[in-house]
Amino acid sequence: MKGLDKKITLSNMSHSPFASNGNPPSNKQVSSNEPTIRNQVRRRGRALDPNMNFRKLKRVMASRQYFQKYRLKQLEYDLQLEKDVQALQAEVAITSPRIKYVDNQNFLLRIQNGSMNESLSVFSSDLIFKEAQYEELKKERDMLKRFYEMNQPQVLDFLKIKPFENY
Repeated sequence: MKGLDKKITLSNMSHSPFASNGNPPSNKQVSSNEPTIRNQVRRRGRALDPNMNFRKLKRVMASRQYFQKYRLKQLEYDLQLEKDVQALQAEVAITSPRIKYVDNQNFLLRIQNGSMNESLSVFSSDLIFKEAQYEELKKERDMLKRFYEMNQPQVLDFLKIKPFENY
């Protein structure tokens, strides 16, 4: 309202509780910028009624001050949330390339793991084949050993035969 810039005299408000303190009303000029209960006017909403009871006026002003503090707290909270959002967005901007890099590394490691599993499969089948071959050779060795042990006396007799004499 435009009445904020005008000066109010306390003598005009002689019916107010401020003037009823036993002292005669003065003609002292009070600017509207000074923090008195009677000259405060809301920028939004209704203006204060100068004929209002002092207690009710005090309650209304306390309520207005409370809600003004509440609105400031809400603004601070909103600003803090915006700062937190910006910080989290910066963190996401930093972290997402790292995540992509790690995902690529993970992909490469999975491919390498697959190729190693294939190699392991080939080597394990080769190992099974070699073990089977080893067992067969072992059996053959044991069989030849037994054959040699059984036929050793005959071999010795064969070797005792007289060598050929001069031709």
